[in-house]
Amino acid sequence: MTRRVLHVSPYMDATAGGPPVVVEQLIAGAAANNYRADILTSAAFTSDNGAALSQKWPEAVILPTQRAALTGQGKAQVEEAVSKADVVHLHTMWSPLVAQAARMARRHRVPYILSPHGMLDPYSVGQKALKKRLYLALIERATLRGAARMLFTAEDERRLAEPVTGPLPSAVIALGADAPPSAPEILRSEFAQRYPDLADRSLAIFLGRLHGKKRPEAAIKAMDHLRHDCPKACLMVVGSGPEEAELRALVAQRGLSEHVRFLGFLSGRDKWQAMAAAQVFVLPSRQENFAIALAEALHAGVPALVTRKVNIWREVTEAGAGAVLNEEDLEADLAKGCRMWFADPAQQAKAGRAARALAERAFDWSISATRTHALYDEVQD
Repeated sequence: MTRRVLHVSPYMDATAGGPPVVVEQLIAGAAANNYRADILTSAAFTSDNGAALSQKWPEAVILPTQRAALTGQGKAQVEEAVSKADVVHLHTMWSPLVAQAARMARRHRVPYILSPHGMLDPYSVGQKALKKRLYLALIERATLRGAARMLFTAEDERRLAEPVTGPLPSAVIALGADAPPSAPEILRSEFAQRYPDLADRSLAIFLGRLHGKKRPEAAIKAMDHLRHDCPKACLMVVGSGPEEAELRALVAQRGLSEHVRFLGFLSGRDKWQAMAAAQVFVLPSRQENFAIALAEALHAGVPALVTRKVNIWREVTEAGAGAVLNEEDLEADLAKGCRMWFADPAQQAKAGRAARALAERAFDWSISATRTHALYDEVQD
């Protein structure tokens, strides 16, 4: 018998980061695991009031805003969607839509899984700390206690969440990541045709939302350290976000226009072309529970420079697929790491092979989906 899982995410727009990617991949793996998957979300982050989302997922329940879930028709739509499900998977926290769906699941005795997606990390909890403490006491504590399982993507994420969650039942299932659609040399050739002025450069890539949490400014400042002894060095900034104007101003202020290139938000083959062209992937985040873009870089055979705040840093460094950054001198250490792989193609290739091997054995969407759907079965039985 096919069971029904309802995925509840505050947003599903591709520019919003990781949770929409996770939901989409779990939906893709639902039928193979004997599930029908439904979506409850809002039009947050969209520029067309959710029209494209409705076209992509005609049966999805898409509220105009998250707060619409709290009253009237929106509240009724949430209750109806939850009551039809055999299990509910809640994605992220600090969301009125997610909290309302949890409340309805408890009312209708539908078990739910809660994936915080890094939002219980001390860094995240510390943002707007007073507001979150009040929200936790008044609303989110019930969401946590009502969960049949907390679902984390890495042991570090679970450990860092414990001060908030306490001894709640939990599981750890690594996320997956896509592999490149073509061989690296083909993608590199296509990139060179699109960006001929970058064809002979030593390229680092920052790929992600341009937000202070990810510290893209540190990667830009690292180019200041590199440009004199590595004049071909160039950072590709791939993404969009609230700090783009400020970052562009920083590049202009430091005279780095020859060493930093903003490529905008890229997806599909365009993204993979840029990834394949890079010698190193940089992610100097203050907090990152998994980082799907990092796992994609590993699948592409691109070694990584990451902080210890990226919760899969141990897997990356122990596999020889990258290096961990010294946060006390972050910009200089980023420059040092880039310089190391720019200057030694043999070592870069060795780390790239290790990166690909790690991704293939540890970060596979089909394995992640199978284990997640098995967890859905477990909480119903």
